[in-house]
Amino acid sequence: MQKETKITIVIFLIATFALMFVSHGIIALLFEFGVVSFESIPVQILGIIGGGAPAFAALFIVYARYSKETQDAYWSWVFTFKVPYYWWLFIFLAPLLLGGVLHYINESSLAFIDLVIGDIIGIPIMFGAMIFAGGAEELGWRGILQKESEPSVPLAYIGVFIGIIWGLWHLPLFLIEGFAHYDYAFSIYILSTVIFSLWMTGVVYKTGSVGMAILMHAAVNTAANLGFNVPMDSTPVIYTMLILVLIVSVVWLLRLEKRTI
Repeated sequence: MQKETKITIVIFLIATFALMFVSHGIIALLFEFGVVSFESIPVQILGIIGGGAPAFAALFIVYARYSKETQDAYWSWVFTFKVPYYWWLFIFLAPLLLGGVLHYINESSLAFIDLVIGDIIGIPIMFGAMIFAGGAEELGWRGILQKESEPSVPLAYIGVFIGIIWGLWHLPLFLIEGFAHYDYAFSIYILSTVIFSLWMTGVVYKTGSVGMAILMHAAVNTAANLGFNVPMDSTPVIYTMLILVLIVSVVWLLRLEKRTI
């Protein structure tokens, strides 16, 4: 890996983690002293700054470090959506299937499916919101980390590395009461981010489209909001199933890269 590539990755990671941890550290202090509520404007603004950190850091990299030619290439990756239909099926169905199967195995029922007409009608609106509330992170995770690493780092390593970094970056959300991740099992969450990262790494590698990763990330969040999330319970069955899916995903990525080579 070239020196400039390493510098770019380090700058991206420092900016991404700094924005997230500083903004949410301020939120934690505001909560501690009872200055604001979760719904207050300062907390919402700080949440956007932290939650959008990978996208903000990516934009900084693109316009502060990339040449005009590299900028054009970057945005072509983001706005490429002309890919084989099976990748569209994969990015939308895979998150639903993973969450649905894990819930069914864990609970031995389909009781987790509790969708009313209003939920179904609202899916396109929810999905559109999730492109910004989650999906935009892929401007950094795939657009910077993966694309910078691809020429010299094996694909499976990239997927696992980004998955772990992605999970660790969410750590403040596990430490502040009131945030969605507060009651999650962190180890389960890391396993899920690595799996989804492996999947998105493969999608971007084969299609050349960072935009497809943005849509898949949005699909993961939409599925979770519809109840098809990975169960965040520290149960042996969930651990076992996630580890099996992770192994299969790594093998899939290795074969994907080998066929391309």
